[in-house]
Amino acid sequence: MIVTMRFSSWLAAAILMLATLVSPAAATPADFAGTWRVTLALPGGALPFGLEVKARGDKVSAVLLNPPERVPAETVSVDGDVLTLGFPSYGARLVLRRAGDVLAGEANMLRSSGPVTLAATGTRGTWRFVETAVKPVADLSGRWQLRFGAQGQKGEAVFRQSGSRITGAIQLPSGDFRYLAGDVSGNRLMLSTFDGNAATLWTATIGGGTLAGAQFTATGSKTGTAWTAMRAPKEKMDAVTVEKANTKRFQFRFPDSKGQMVSLSDPRFRGKVVVVTLGGAWCPNCHDEARFLGPYADAHKAAGLEVVALHFEYGTDTVRNNALMDSYARRYKLSYPLLLAGEPTPESTAAALPGVGPVKVYPTTLFIGRDGSLREVHVGWAGPAMAAQNARAKREFDALVTKLLREKA
Repeated sequence: MIVTMRFSSWLAAAILMLATLVSPAAATPADFAGTWRVTLALPGGALPFGLEVKARGDKVSAVLLNPPERVPAETVSVDGDVLTLGFPSYGARLVLRRAGDVLAGEANMLRSSGPVTLAATGTRGTWRFVETAVKPVADLSGRWQLRFGAQGQKGEAVFRQSGSRITGAIQLPSGDFRYLAGDVSGNRLMLSTFDGNAATLWTATIGGGTLAGAQFTATGSKTGTAWTAMRAPKEKMDAVTVEKANTKRFQFRFPDSKGQMVSLSDPRFRGKVVVVTLGGAWCPNCHDEARFLGPYADAHKAAGLEVVALHFEYGTDTVRNNALMDSYARRYKLSYPLLLAGEPTPESTAAALPGVGPVKVYPTTLFIGRDGSLREVHVGWAGPAMAAQNARAKREFDALVTKLLREKA
């Protein structure tokens, strides 16, 4: 009896030791390394994008792929079987749990209606929509004239197609939808983008030289927003809309993230050319403008240029919104002040900007001369995905600032 009990105890210990030896170890950064095809579950369908993960020892980096754009995650961490990509400048993150060669998790983002969560799944691979495409019925490369939404808002699309693979961008007067990538399979066009926050899916049927389909977003309907396109004439749409100011004098006084009040009447702005950009951390085109505006402001400061960003952020959580502005400034190395001016609503912007608001498009940029007068208003911004329009927007911006800098106070 005693021998049997001792043998049973020894056997139990041996089984426990064996189980410990053969049980799966926690994942390491190297286990996530490689290229993944990840999809987000939008109300209107699955939005695919590429994810490239690299690991060197305990260090791991990750890049979102929307060819030709590569968007590095701002923060990356691996905790056991969980990979977390952070985008604090957007207040967003992507959390993925690994089980073998399968990923499952969620994307968390901020929208005007509040926090949004989308289910995410992934497998190893480099294809976008269709692993093996049907021969395309047409080559869509070139410029297209767009009609978007129930009101038929005018826009422009530029596509580059090679075989069944297609990339491009779509521009509306309010801005562009960043880098789009996808496939043409038979008579179906499929495009998508996800940069950590901006998430859109475009589908269309090709027929008779036209495109007809729908665009889907994280908070949109299952049926999406209708759009059509046809080959564009030679004329190109404006990169930004230039408006004359409704008022000659413009003032503001808002706090930065540390609570320090900044006013246009402060001595630092006296006799200077001042560019005031109206935006928010939630706004993809504002991020594109900041990439340009940060280095530009530094390069022209000695000549008399000052830049200020007035941010209109979702909700009234001041602590969260200040953290968003700080992350935004760090991401683009902005040396100019970012001030919390309100929420991105007509009522809030009209109250914050008498004579200028309400703001309808973000970013909107105000140009103030050395004499303190509001000279011009630029509405919208064309990002780098719209290469020609982006170059034109930069030229027009520089031409106006150069002109104002040459004037005497």
